[in-house]
Amino acid sequence: MIASAHGPSVLWYATRGAGAVSLVLLTASVVLGIGELRMWRPAGAPRFAVGAVHRSVSLLALAFLVLHIVTVVVDPFPTIGLFNAVVPFVTSYRALWIGLGTIACDLMLAIIITSLVRRRLGFRAWRGVHWLAYAAWPVALLHGLGSGSDTKATWMLLLTLACVGAVLAALASRLAAREVRPGVRMGVTAGVLVGAGALIGFVEQGPLASGWARRAGTPASVLSAFSPHTAVATAAAKAPAAKPDPLVKPFSATVDGDVKNGVSSSGIGVVDLIMHTSSGPAGRLRIRLGGQPLPDGGLHMDRSAVTLGPPSDPGRYQGRIDFLQGTRLRALVGGGGRAIRLTLDLSLNPQTVSGRLEATPVR
Repeated sequence: MIASAHGPSVLWYATRGAGAVSLVLLTASVVLGIGELRMWRPAGAPRFAVGAVHRSVSLLALAFLVLHIVTVVVDPFPTIGLFNAVVPFVTSYRALWIGLGTIACDLMLAIIITSLVRRRLGFRAWRGVHWLAYAAWPVALLHGLGSGSDTKATWMLLLTLACVGAVLAALASRLAAREVRPGVRMGVTAGVLVGAGALIGFVEQGPLASGWARRAGTPASVLSAFSPHTAVATAAAKAPAAKPDPLVKPFSATVDGDVKNGVSSSGIGVVDLIMHTSSGPAGRLRIRLGGQPLPDGGLHMDRSAVTLGPPSDPGRYQGRIDFLQGTRLRALVGGGGRAIRLTLDLSLNPQTVSGRLEATPVR
């Protein structure tokens, strides 16, 4: 099967893994930072042991954060871009949740940069910036919950719960210190309880509820591309094209193009074939397959989207696959009051696709 030839990309797994590890390391950094404030250290450890480990963990968290960003930027699913990795809330893809991740990244960079120039900056200024670490942690947590495709997975829920529990335990230890004034202790405790309740409510009504991908800000074009129902009937009801279209006549053509594979915003495995026609009418053909990843790295197709059109309007005819066997497939696309039956025999390589297209108008 075509869908078995490609599975989720290594970059996508690296993005998810690096994001989860970054959260764990950032949590450890926050916990160690609180422990350092309390001058806690394991029995028999040197005086500055916790501080040294704290710095090492923070740098390691930054390294995994960079890996997380780089793999997101270079991976085609989803398309984020380098600019969106440093400037928050400008992407069209889940702007709020991706923007929170960008803010967490910027805060971490500010902490690291000021730590490198600590002697020139002065202790008080450095200390003020360093408090941003405590803001970066909840922002990164919300980013992961709102934009991550693994939020509903049991392992990710347990990991998130462990991180939250660790920070709450460290914070409780800090509040129990004698030097903390009762008013501050009560105020912070009340705020933590309210925040924890809000977080639980958000997770239940947001990422764990149905329809989160749409409500989170996933573009309609991405959602509709992998909807189980395509808009063939709607497209066919549009007014006929004003000019004669060579694509609505029977024709044969050679197709070739690129193969992209990854995972959609909802965690569905994706294969994207982007082709152009030659030896026939000039056109653009795009086939997107979605489904569950297979153990052998392939994909079991359970949804598809097919578009065909001239170079100036590549989405003129829309439809889906209705037959797939090996590297041979059939699809029906429609638009402008017309429908076209497509039959393709394809040859797939890891990053390229070629083959033969037969198109027949449906009367």
